[in-house]
Amino acid sequence: MITYSSLAAAAAVLYAATAQASTVSYCPSDDICYAVGVPSATASSGSGNIYFQISAPTSYQWVALGTGPGMAGGNIFLMYQDGNGNVTLSSRQSSRHAEPEYDAGTASDLELLSGSGVSGGAMIANVRCGNCQTWSGGTLNVADNSAQWIGAWKAGSSLASTSLSEDISIHDAHSQFDMDLTQASLDTDSNPFNGAEATTSGSNPSASGVVPSPSRNKQIIWAHGLCMAITFAILYPLGSALMPLFGKWYVHGGFQLVPWLLMWAAFGLGIFGAQQRNMLFNNTHTQLGTVVVALLAIQPALGYIHHLHVQKYGRRGIISYGHIWWGRILMVLGAINGGLGLQLTNAEDGLIIAYSIVAAIMYLMYAIAKTIVSIRKKTPTDAGGDRRKGSGVESSRYVEDGGEMHSRQAVAAASRLAGRNAVQMRTFLNPTVSRRADFVQELYLKELKAYKAPPIKANDSQGHVLEFQQPKAPTSPEEADLASSLKEYESMAVEVEGQEGANAGKPAVVQDWFVEEEEDDHAHGH
Repeated sequence: MITYSSLAAAAAVLYAATAQASTVSYCPSDDICYAVGVPSATASSGSGNIYFQISAPTSYQWVALGTGPGMAGGNIFLMYQDGNGNVTLSSRQSSRHAEPEYDAGTASDLELLSGSGVSGGAMIANVRCGNCQTWSGGTLNVADNSAQWIGAWKAGSSLASTSLSEDISIHDAHSQFDMDLTQASLDTDSNPFNGAEATTSGSNPSASGVVPSPSRNKQIIWAHGLCMAITFAILYPLGSALMPLFGKWYVHGGFQLVPWLLMWAAFGLGIFGAQQRNMLFNNTHTQLGTVVVALLAIQPALGYIHHLHVQKYGRRGIISYGHIWWGRILMVLGAINGGLGLQLTNAEDGLIIAYSIVAAIMYLMYAIAKTIVSIRKKTPTDAGGDRRKGSGVESSRYVEDGGEMHSRQAVAAASRLAGRNAVQMRTFLNPTVSRRADFVQELYLKELKAYKAPPIKANDSQGHVLEFQQPKAPTSPEEADLASSLKEYESMAVEVEGQEGANAGKPAVVQDWFVEEEEDDHAHGH
């Protein structure tokens, strides 16, 4: 029975005998092979056509070859069966570790050459690419002696699709390798795979000019994710709740130092794993994670300065609130970034949901603990013993770890405590008055709620509002009255100014305004 391996070996012999120039080939497994050829004109000019071949058994659902250091930012070519005895070649790109999407830019100068198709249990794609030197995620140097390439594959039933944007499942395995393209020189700019059904024998998984890249350990990424999840979803919120619950700064600080150191260890693992997968600083997870870790580097110093401030002044200051809110904001951002990391690695939905639930519960517990302690601090106590106990807590702020206060601080503390005791004596009956006021208020509200207004009737206004009455019309004066009044007016004596009294009837004296006064002669003699 003719097997795929024997068929591939025969094709390799035929290809070696008929090819006019050499190509570089690599088989990452016993039945999957890749080959690349670069025309001499393309190598000298740096642009032009390159040729490559993808071959695999039909037991694979899809097989891919790509240029670049990794899936994120790589230029990927996907081969799968079209269901009609041929293959579909889809050009795709991805900016992160997720399903690559169809890229029409590279596909504009991509051609499936003769010799491609499905035959004898094998599917082969002979491809010419005229614009593979540059793409949105990177470049390919066709004269490089260590050009980076990637491969991936998925076993399963045929997709039987001619769609260039067909959805695919995540790969079963993948490979990274470097090719010496200077050894892949072609004399002519034509299909070097014409008549060859496969590139190389399955018994020779590596060939001259190919250097497989070191295998990437998935355990590094999983260790990074696990440590970061424990740090931001569990330990940080738990350590933050210790301060309001116990009020001991050394308990809080000592506990938080553990996840802080664990965070840096996980950060180092993440940097190493991201570099292996070409995922460093080209996605939101690595960018946001680096910022959060860098900003948390100063959190222990802020906490210690906050402790010194409280020890000196007995109260919080600006540095105190900076330490508190700086930590809270970065904790939440770190927890959110953990979810982004799970999405970046295509984690299962169940794992993402479990992480989200655990993180939500821990942060909710921290919020509840902080709220309860805040309410207790604001609630006044009735018993004098409780007040004295609170005063002792207040005074403990001034003496810490057995150290003595400065004399002025001691006087200030004593004055504050004495003032509180005086207020306590003057307001001894305040709780009773407060309860009495509440009782009266409740009684008033009860009666107010029980009151029902009587219904309004149409005759309710009678006896309270005067009725409107039309005023009588005025009487007009008679003509006889007008005549008598006019006659009386005409018979009245006319009074003239200057003729009143005894001088009436005498002519008025007319003054001469043109008579000059005589001057005094003695006035001129002086």
